[in-house]
Order: sequence, then C-alpha cells, then structure tokens
Amino acid sequence: MTPLGLLDLPAPLLDLIDQGLAWLGLPALLRVLLAGSVAGAAGAWIYRRCSPQARIADLRRELAAVQAQLRGYDGAFAGLLDLIRRQFALNLRQLRLTAVAALLAGLPALLVLPWLSNRYEATFPDASTPVRICAEPAAAAIASSAPALQAGADGCLQLPWPPADHPIPLHAAGHALVALPPARPATVIHPYRWFNLLVGNPAGYLPDGTAVDLLRLDLPRQDLLGIGPGWLRGWPAPFFAAALAVSLLLHRRWRLH
Repeated sequence: MTPLGLLDLPAPLLDLIDQGLAWLGLPALLRVLLAGSVAGAAGAWIYRRCSPQARIADLRRELAAVQAQLRGYDGAFAGLLDLIRRQFALNLRQLRLTAVAALLAGLPALLVLPWLSNRYEATFPDASTPVRICAEPAAAAIASSAPALQAGADGCLQLPWPPADHPIPLHAAGHALVALPPARPATVIHPYRWFNLLVGNPAGYLPDGTAVDLLRLDLPRQDLLGIGPGWLRGWPAPFFAAALAVSLLLHRRWRLH
C-alpha cells in the first residue's frame, strides 16, 4: 500500500464521493468543475470568517482618503513624502490584516489538488499497448525479463503494457525496481523523498540503493475537453476556472475586502 502524505489524507473520502458521482452518471468534466466550485466556495467562506472585515473596511477608507490627498496635493516636498509614507504604511497594515486569512483560504484547494492530479492526470493504457519507459540517469540500463528487453543508450525501452494479473518486473544491474503496472497511474516513479511526507506518489517508490534516480512512464493523459490546446484539455483549467469564478462571485456577494 502506497503511504499517504499529509495532503493526501482526504483522498479516500474524495475517491468515494467521486465514485458515487460517477455512478450517478456525472461526467468527469462536471465532477472536476464541481470540485473547483466547492474549493472556491470553501476558500471564500474561510476568508470571510478569518479576516477582520470591519477593520479592513476602515483601513480602506483611510487609504482612499490619503490617495485622494496625494492626487490633489500641491504643497511642499516634505508634505508629499509624509503622504507617501502614510500610504505605504496603510498598505502594509492591510497586507498584514489579510495575509493569514488569504493563506487559510487556499487550504481547500491545496487539499484537493494532489487528489485531482492522481485521479485525473494520467491513465493506464490498454493491455499490449507499447509504452516508453525511461530511466534517469540513462547509464542505469534498466531492463525487463518478461519480455526480455534492454534499454538503449538513451536509457529508454518500449514494452507492451501488461494486464494487472501479469505484471512485468523492471530491474537495473540485478536490483529489482518496480513491477508494472503499478498500483495507480503515475508518470514518474522515484525513491521516497522528503516531500512525500506531504504528497505521496500513487504508483509507489523505487527502492533505495539502486542506480536509478527516476523512472518516467509515457502514460496517456486524460483529456476532459475534446477541443482546444493540450494544456486546456486536462483537469487544471476547468478546476481553477470554476474555483476562481465561484470565489469571485462570493467575494462580490459578501462584499469582502
């Protein structure tokens, strides 16, 4: 079982919700849009609850008054510097009042992003589909035994993707690396690293002490949209668009500063 990172803890619950929505017939694109909408709404609500809106409103009125004085100022240079210092100080106070709440407002999206990436980024190809596997460094010379394949000078080999009940083991210099297919789709497999405390690799990890630092799997990407450039077809564009739209709508409705 792949160890979860701290940001992966909501993943089992999110998987259940996603599977339930899929069972109800909701397409993947709408499920991602829904995730973005919920993350945007939760972020706006957290910001509303954690930011001192009354104090921010007073500060913004004071700042607007100083800016009006600056626009109409026609006096000595020393007076101009004093107004500029006041404006700068007010801007810093506003930043201090909103910074913590803004950071907290990003937590819902931060907790959803690793799950979205694992769920909607890559997918397993059909069995027997040729898949390119590359090792870094290339000199690690990865190989498979069934079928018997050896990586070329570029560190890559192409093998037919196996079904789950007939895995293909990869090795390098006599050391076992990983069996394909892994537990879940991932385009990169590496040894366990410090950042995996926060975000785990759904495909698992390479063992320590081998010559391979990284394996890249050329798995097919999931396209949620059938039109547009490649960067627009995956999950990030609809997720962030929905999160931003809902957040802005609620900021306007609640008149948040």
